[in-house]
Amino acid sequence: MAVTIKDVARETNLAISTISKYMNGGTVRHENRVLIEAAVQKLGYSPNRSARGLRTSKSYMVGLVMGQVNSPHTARIISGIEKRFRELGYSVTFATYEENGIQVKDYVEYLLGRGVDGIISSHTRVGSEILNKAIEQNVPVLVVEENGGNLRTDCVQVDCCGGAYQIVEHLIESGHHRIAIIKGPENKLTARERLRGYFRVLEDYGYPVRQDYLIPGDFTYQSGYKGIMKLWELEEKPSAVFVSNYDMCLGAMAAVHNLDIRVPEALSVVSFDDFELSVMVRPKLTTIRQPLEEMANAACDLLYRRIQGDYSDFPKKIRLKTKCIYRDSVKTYTRGEGDDIFE
Repeated sequence: MAVTIKDVARETNLAISTISKYMNGGTVRHENRVLIEAAVQKLGYSPNRSARGLRTSKSYMVGLVMGQVNSPHTARIISGIEKRFRELGYSVTFATYEENGIQVKDYVEYLLGRGVDGIISSHTRVGSEILNKAIEQNVPVLVVEENGGNLRTDCVQVDCCGGAYQIVEHLIESGHHRIAIIKGPENKLTARERLRGYFRVLEDYGYPVRQDYLIPGDFTYQSGYKGIMKLWELEEKPSAVFVSNYDMCLGAMAAVHNLDIRVPEALSVVSFDDFELSVMVRPKLTTIRQPLEEMANAACDLLYRRIQGDYSDFPKKIRLKTKCIYRDSVKTYTRGEGDDIFE
């Protein structure tokens, strides 16, 4: 015989209403939550979400439209969102998107047909029309990272501009002023924000922007590799490079190895994103760490409020701070060392 909520109530000696509240994503006392979770695991209880949906006109399902999952950045966000919504009593269905937008359109239409209670998307320029369709159908939509302002919806972002400023400022304070950047694609807000932070810190410290140090990239391994190759062809090479995402940093470090560039003696390397590579390579990389788990939780909690009908602060934009992780990949120059430092 299937385990029911009454069985959980008997096991915990709690009221059915308390258990039902918890199963529906409500807040209960910590000690009650511990009892309920232990009983659910012991008895193997699984709530009937279909029946629950019939009673509440909800599907208890959230749609997630994200970038390619071969990126550890995207994978961690997806994992965090799935974990948090599971705690809230929701299942998550997700799909990755293609830049041509066809997959986004088809998938969002599928989600709307399934009656999802809300959608989280890493917005791209090709997805705004179909996401507006969801909004018109009163399905709450929340955008993570890439909201450029075209959609009137909630957004959770990392302060990429501030993070870029902080790490390039660290290079300047370490005595560098020949600082290159391997940029991201111009159609991504995160890439534009990181470039803006780079420009802003150079301006604040009175250093000119050198066009030959602005290396195009597209957030891929290949563009990071090509970026270092291009920089090392210059007559006046940079003393430091800011690689503006993790995948490009993988390629950049491969090029550094193939060219036998000594880090940090010949080139200081810093990167946006802090994953396994940062501590696996030698020397360990100085990086900007994004609060990905915090971003996932903030996105879920805000969308959950909208699903519950709370629009008191709509539309809301949450911007989370990054953290600079100082390691060994930056050379510190002392005054008088070299011929172009501290001029």
